[in-house]
Amino acid sequence: MSGAYWNECRFLESSENLKPLVKSRFGREPSTSVAREISACLQQGRLFYEAAAGSPLEIRPLQMFYGMVGFSKALILANHLRSFSAGRQAHGLKDISRGNSRIANLRVQITNAGTFQDFNDVISDLTRVCYIDKSTKRRAIFVPSAKSDKLRGVELSFREILSRVPIVQDLYRMTFREEARTEFITFDDDFRAPGLFTVRIDDAEIFTDRESLRGIVCRWRKRFPFLTAWTLTTADHGWGNSIIIFRNERNSGTAEFSEERLLSQDGTFVLSEQRIPSELFPPEEALTSVASSYPGGGNHTISPIGDACLSEYSIHYLALFLLSSLVRYRPQTWMHAISRSVLPGVPADDQVISLIERFLELNSDAVPAMIVGILNPPRDDYA
Repeated sequence: MSGAYWNECRFLESSENLKPLVKSRFGREPSTSVAREISACLQQGRLFYEAAAGSPLEIRPLQMFYGMVGFSKALILANHLRSFSAGRQAHGLKDISRGNSRIANLRVQITNAGTFQDFNDVISDLTRVCYIDKSTKRRAIFVPSAKSDKLRGVELSFREILSRVPIVQDLYRMTFREEARTEFITFDDDFRAPGLFTVRIDDAEIFTDRESLRGIVCRWRKRFPFLTAWTLTTADHGWGNSIIIFRNERNSGTAEFSEERLLSQDGTFVLSEQRIPSELFPPEEALTSVASSYPGGGNHTISPIGDACLSEYSIHYLALFLLSSLVRYRPQTWMHAISRSVLPGVPADDQVISLIERFLELNSDAVPAMIVGILNPPRDDYA
């Protein structure tokens, strides 16, 4: 957790500092008593994260989980402006792992109601995609992620959760030798016409012909279905990657890769009609699995779970819950894994340790930054 966010979290712990900022973000100013409750949750969250920063790996995930719970409660209170005594006194999650589960196979079930559901419903409305407009002003398009009523009964393994954590996708790929369910993308305002936007993907596989390009595009659309709605416009090579660009013109799917529609030009492919399309759909209609971090950062797309697209911060919450449950209720499994040992009849279970350590490192920055970006709008780069 960087020094800047430590200090800014402390700034928000003043109820007098906090009250006008909550009004700026959520539209209503909290009473002094509610502001104090928010501040208490913020302070508790910060103290747990501070404690975790100096703690050994053996107990760090548990402290970080309670830190995230504290910050989550602060957001819930700020959004609803109600006393915490009126809130739900349950996590809203259940560890349903088998007794002998390996760490990657730990499982969580999203239940009916609890802190997770309340937090998810707040963060859902704040999910957004960021870009720079033609006047170089920072802009955001809000694309709400799934509400908790769509997640009831969903079950996920720890491996499935980690596959959806933005920024750790390269380490996930090395660990499990499979594609992650999240990738960085570029979302841009196309200055040629009002309302025209593009999505750019960079893929390490180099297309060599029309069919190999089709394979790359189909693979991305299978992982991230929102791209099915976008029209493929260009495919080129650069920086050792295939660079593929789509625009927010409704994709009919008719002969999309035909020679008449997609022209080959010196090893690249270009849509035959490069006119500015007359009918564009609003990008928020087909960006539901894309999100940008707070207070500002790159855009990542995250594969949906069924037809539900989760906020990256809800994914962080789920991962920390399972890790905290591991520390509390399966200490022998956790200690065996981080010792990287092999015992008779007990094989090594250290495959995901480096990935867990990278996730914890990322979370310790991402969550406090999210709190600062949301509760202090002047510090939000794209507010």
